[in-house]
Amino acid sequence: MSLILAIETSNPGAGEASAGIALARAGDPPEVIASARLERGGDEELLPAIARILASANAKPDELSRVGVSIGPGGFTGVRIAVAAAKMICEATGAVCVGVPTALVVARRVTSDGHPFAVALASKRQTAHLTVFDSSGAARDDGAIHGATELERLGVARLIADQHLPTAFRDAVERLAIAIEPPIFDPLACLELTAAGDPVDPIALAPFYPREPEAVMRWRELHGLTS
Repeated sequence: MSLILAIETSNPGAGEASAGIALARAGDPPEVIASARLERGGDEELLPAIARILASANAKPDELSRVGVSIGPGGFTGVRIAVAAAKMICEATGAVCVGVPTALVVARRVTSDGHPFAVALASKRQTAHLTVFDSSGAARDDGAIHGATELERLGVARLIADQHLPTAFRDAVERLAIAIEPPIFDPLACLELTAAGDPVDPIALAPFYPREPEAVMRWRELHGLTS
């Protein structure tokens, strides 16, 4: 049996189906066997949940042919643990490793209305990481950190954003008549993207953090290393 495992724990508590894993038989399309939600968003819960979902399918880890993980932007700990787990599983089993940008996972569950939209992640202070998608759902770029004043020039009709969206953005979308919709962090969407995604060497797989982590920034400030 050739199996695909997908891990989506990038933004626990920030949207619908916000943390979970999914297992499928490889095929075109993959045949979903099981999925499970993780109440605490991963951490010590992740590896036992993977063991349980394999056991429920009477499968062994060495039957995994492909492992995909939502790499961020997202919560520092959730993304880091999920990426580390995927790397470890792929190294141990020889499964193909796939890193899936979280914005693509969210966009996969956005219903098309014929207009461009943007996925907002990693909101902090008065900025957010925005990835713009065209009317067909294809990403225009890899995303970047933006302020609310830049929203108008992006030409989007909807903003897919969680409750952490900065106040400046909420004021801007009201002024520009842009609709806000909550994100869906669906492990099944991650699985679909994993099945078709490009492989990466597990050693090279890394979380996607659009900003320097807060802990690193504070350490640099403490030691006078800021530029």
